[in-house]
Amino acid sequence: MEITSQDPCVPDPLKPYVQIDGWGEVPVVLGHGFGTDKSAWDYLTPFLPKGFTYIRYDLAGCGSDEDTQHRYDVQRHSHLYGYADDLIELLDQLGVQSCIYVGHSVSCMIGAIAAIARPDLFRRHIWIGPSPCYLKDENYPGTLTPDDLQAIYEAMVTNYQAWAAGFAPLMFGLKEEHRLADFSQTLFRLQPRIALRTLQMIFDSDTRSFVGKVQQPVHLIFNRNDFVVPQGVALWLHATLPHSTLDWIDAQGHLPHMTHPTAVGSLLKKYMSI
Repeated sequence: MEITSQDPCVPDPLKPYVQIDGWGEVPVVLGHGFGTDKSAWDYLTPFLPKGFTYIRYDLAGCGSDEDTQHRYDVQRHSHLYGYADDLIELLDQLGVQSCIYVGHSVSCMIGAIAAIARPDLFRRHIWIGPSPCYLKDENYPGTLTPDDLQAIYEAMVTNYQAWAAGFAPLMFGLKEEHRLADFSQTLFRLQPRIALRTLQMIFDSDTRSFVGKVQQPVHLIFNRNDFVVPQGVALWLHATLPHSTLDWIDAQGHLPHMTHPTAVGSLLKKYMSI
């Protein structure tokens, strides 16, 4: 029997931000990145392997304004650990004992922190466009400088809508108006003050010192031309994670699950069936 977000298995408090689809003994958790919500996985859905139960959820601060008011906490969500606590609590509330975790961007590091704290909850990870740190230094191939960050934050404060209109095409990397409009819609829907705090939290985070402690297999998926995460970061992660694989998609942008769902779906099928 197909499971949906309206079924009794989803506790009422979770229904505003949790969606469950499919049927299978193995649960697959889908964690989205900045500027999107759980709808970001819609393009990938037709290419997801059958026989799994898919759990997708909105990060705190994303989704509807009403849900944001109930869940987003300035102090709790000022660092990745608060989001990792959210993920662990969600899995416990749903009775998930061991899942495959598919994360995009910031949700990859959220999954890493959760997996280090509760390794029993995760059997393997598939990370799309992850980065443990965004600032560059002499020992790490990041892309951003403190001056870059200051310019971004000032632009967001000055005119969020104008900043978002310029940021969306860079993130998307594909000139397809319909799909770009879908991404832009969720980006524009973010409350500007929460968007600024969230992006500052992401860019200030640095998990390099402990990301290598993730003991489950991690399958890395990157676009070859991603202005957010350069190839050097992908190679750094692959070398740092003790049980990892690395796959490239010949595409631009930071959202391959939206822009190239066939390629991503093929890799998911490969690694979820192991």
